[in-house]
Amino acid sequence: MDRAARLSAVLLAGLTVLLGGLPPGVAQAHIGGQPIPDAAYYRAELHAVAPPRPDIQVRVDPGGEWIELMNNGPDEVIVLGYTREPYLRITATSVQENELSQTTYLNRSLFADSVPTGQAGGTLAPAWKTISTKGTKRWHDHRIHWMGQARPPVVAADPRHPHPVGDWTVHATVGGQPLVITGDLRWLGKPDAADGNPVVPPWLLWLIEGTLVVVLLLVVLLIHQRRRSPAAPEQPTEHASRVTV
Repeated sequence: MDRAARLSAVLLAGLTVLLGGLPPGVAQAHIGGQPIPDAAYYRAELHAVAPPRPDIQVRVDPGGEWIELMNNGPDEVIVLGYTREPYLRITATSVQENELSQTTYLNRSLFADSVPTGQAGGTLAPAWKTISTKGTKRWHDHRIHWMGQARPPVVAADPRHPHPVGDWTVHATVGGQPLVITGDLRWLGKPDAADGNPVVPPWLLWLIEGTLVVVLLLVVLLIHQRRRSPAAPEQPTEHASRVTV
């Protein structure tokens, strides 16, 4: 590799390091201009399954993405939806979803404007559809994560420090008897630097990147020009011009 090619490689590596090593706030602002999502600063925690059943296991994703129920017992579990309508039916060998449950459709979206509460349970008979032949179901549930697009008032007032956001409850039945799954949602606290405040001014970032790109293009043009130029004829050396008599 000649000197120009080596210089091009060094400049390209420098540009990569610059773009990859910037603080997250700068990178986000430059790439999409979008704020860093708050999802990573909430924590969902499971408190209890009451009454406890050794043949039923429940797990919750700390980020609030999903709740999972595994049924290893002889009784069927009916998970109730937001209006206490039958939403899921889980046995040791199958999972069925009620196609007439509004929860079925609301839970297919990560966010919704609101979760229906205080309404009577579904009056229509469930239309069960088998969606799995295993006794485990993991689903997204709006009850275990923050629903609003804006932060909770306590968090908006002081986002830097941890705060309890609220408790959540998912109701179910096992063999016709009530089963209650409870937990809470907490705000972990978000540093000022994580809110997308740039450490490096955007105009300086763009100036540095633009300069590196221009220099890199000039080096590439120089390499291309050198390769197209005819090589100079080789001159005989003094040693080669001597003739032995």
